[in-house]
Formats: sequence, C-alpha cells, structure tokens
Amino acid sequence: MHRWLLSFLMLMPLPAAADDLLLGLGYLNGLAGLNLEWATEHNSFYAMPALYLDSGGLDTDEPRWVAGWRHKMERGLMSENGFYTGLMAGDLGGERHYERLGVGVELGHQWVKPYSRWTVSAAVGAIEALDCDEYKAAFRCDSEEERDNNDLDVEPVVVLGISFSLRR
Repeated sequence: MHRWLLSFLMLMPLPAAADDLLLGLGYLNGLAGLNLEWATEHNSFYAMPALYLDSGGLDTDEPRWVAGWRHKMERGLMSENGFYTGLMAGDLGGERHYERLGVGVELGHQWVKPYSRWTVSAAVGAIEALDCDEYKAAFRCDSEEERDNNDLDVEPVVVLGISFSLRR
C-alpha cells in the first residue's frame, strides 16, 4: 500500500525551482487528509495522506492515500482559474474497514487567488478485485460457495473530490 505512494513520489521529477508549493486539506470519496502539492507552469503533482471519515468519525486504524497528476487545459497555467484533467491512483474504493486501490481519470476546476486555491473534481476509474477473506471476517469465507458469493470483482468507480490549499 505505502510502497505505491513512495514509488510515485520517487518518480516525480525534481524541480529546479518550484513554481508553487501548496499545503492544504482535501476530501475525496470518504477520505480526508492533507493535500501536499507541487505545481509547475502547466502541471501539478499531489499526494494526499488521509484517513477514512464518515458519520462515525475518523478511522485512525488504517492510514490511506491518493496521489496524482493534473494538467491545465486550454494551454492555461496552473496559477490561473480554469479546468484541468489528470490521473489519480490510490484508495479510491471509499470503504471504512478495508482499502480498495484503484486508478482514475480526473476532470476538475480550480479557483486560484494570490495565497490560496480551491479545487473541485470528478473522476471515473476502476478499483481492484478483492477475495472474500481480504475484506470480511474469516468465518464468513469458510465454504467455497461463501467465497464465490462474496468475492469482489474489478469495478468501475466515480470519485468526487474537493480541496483547499494555501500557496507559497
């Protein structure tokens, strides 16, 4: 789980001089956490270490993550208002008691002020298949029939997100 995030961050190009460093909060399909972002002229790379949040509060047992890349549309700059597209990977399944990794294609809009930025986005993607014993109690997966009935296949997912960040 955490190796994916570390691998992604290691593959990001190192900036000669970062255009914008952003630190903020994000919410994405039940995950709430820090939004850590580096924005160049036309692209942005982000990582969001997070915890699952629902009406029961934060689930501090399992840290989660989402990471991605965004590109400004219409030859615009990441320091300007407007639409962007991107790719994301991480825990996109939105479940409290287990992680479900996936990948998605994102479309969003950003509102940029001199010292802050808001984003709203939607993505479509796919989340991984899980065997019954990977997300249910072991006794519920005793028989072959129970395992077959409770295995989860690769599934499509819609991801909705919002973030607020402070700009350097």
